[in-house]
Amino acid sequence: MKRLLPLLVLLALPAAAATPTLTQAQQVGPIRLGLAESKLGPLLGKWTSETKPHMEMATGMTVKVRSYNKQGLKMTLAQDGPKSPWLVARFTALAPCNWKTPQGIGIGTTAEQVRTAYQPLLDKEMTSAEQIVVGTVYDGVIFSIKQGKVSSIFVGAAAE
Repeated sequence: MKRLLPLLVLLALPAAAATPTLTQAQQVGPIRLGLAESKLGPLLGKWTSETKPHMEMATGMTVKVRSYNKQGLKMTLAQDGPKSPWLVARFTALAPCNWKTPQGIGIGTTAEQVRTAYQPLLDKEMTSAEQIVVGTVYDGVIFSIKQGKVSSIFVGAAAE
């Protein structure tokens, strides 16, 4: 029994919460970076508006911006070349979007809950009262904050 006691003590300790990864943070509901355009229809239905494809000078990729107003989503789709598939390159979730990140963060979540959920991944230099940056502005998630709560979630590269 004396040999089992240390093992029982260890098993009784609460498990530490897993630290989220940046890749986990870069998802809202089923929408994530790199998701193929062919998957969007079944998830979101018909889009509200779409820009014409154009060359994005900063990335050298062909992009188009698609809005799904009923779902509260706006996303940039990109393709590497004319025969390449369109993939989600960046997106913004805003009201009325009710999807959340895998850590349970969504529109209306308090800024304090965001800071707690992503503490090890916060970019402290870029985070302010108006925005919380997880990862970096070059590849991360930006939670816009209004009146102490998340008003939008941007996923992707905000700066090149």
